[in-house]
Amino acid sequence: MVKRGPVVPSLFTADMTATLRFYEDVLGFTQTGKWEDEGQITWAEVKRDDATIWFFANQLDAFPSAVFSGLIYVFVDAVDALAAALKDKVEFSWGPETQDYGLRELGLKDNNNYYLVFAQEID
Repeated sequence: MVKRGPVVPSLFTADMTATLRFYEDVLGFTQTGKWEDEGQITWAEVKRDDATIWFFANQLDAFPSAVFSGLIYVFVDAVDALAAALKDKVEFSWGPETQDYGLRELGLKDNNNYYLVFAQEID
């Protein structure tokens, strides 16, 4: 059994291929699971460090596109090193910068317009 965190976001994507390519090739996640239906991936799991995210391609209801009004935090050991590795691959929404609440953060949007925040606890 694969170890997962206590909360795993499961997010809709209209283009599973593009989403997996973005998370693997741009952000350095690894695909660790998938489910196919008629030759198409309809569910996939990606991991980076201790973070796990699921994506699904079949709409639950009649919503027209990806809908999410929050931030997904992915904790890493070195935000600045990650920013250096990503700077030519993806546009940053903010950071890296240190927040008053004790986190060093790098914010960006994925190919579905979900906000990801890579964060590092600081002293």
